Amino acid sequence: MDWLRIAPAFKPDGFLRDIYIFDTSLMDWERVWEILLADPHRLSFSVDGEITAPPADAAEVFRLGQAHSVCASLALGKQRLNCHFFTEEEVEFDLDPRDVRGPSEAERLEQFLAELGRTTAKEVRLTPESGRHLIIARFDPAVGQVEWMPWAA
Repeated sequence: MDWLRIAPAFKPDGFLRDIYIFDTSLMDWERVWEILLADPHRLSFSVDGEITAPPADAAEVFRLGQAHSVCASLALGKQRLNCHFFTEEEVEFDLDPRDVRGPSEAERLEQFLAELGRTTAKEVRLTPESGRHLIIARFDPAVGQVEWMPWAA
């Protein structure tokens, strides 16, 4: 990863960045949930804005989400990755690009993308907010590593 080449993708522009995994199932979510639960000191879970203990499994998170607003926030160095559990068919996190200030934060993000992809055996994309097809970085499970795309802000 060449920080100078990818830094423009994190230039603050008033929009978040999204992490997507498409065509997921509850089984994929359970794998992602295990990653989030692995270090309880990095995970914050809220229901209707109130911090609470995270459920033991993703199925319970989705049950809670039927009647409440749920959010899991993972501290990744200086970054905070937020997951709102919109649908079982798609994993989505958002992050503030201002939190990716240099190569060490970008490397942590890259490691997280790779961990998600290896755990689910699915492609993982980092994109501009709601820009599902405008790829900043991608983990391809067939290749086994994160590829950063040329970016012009």
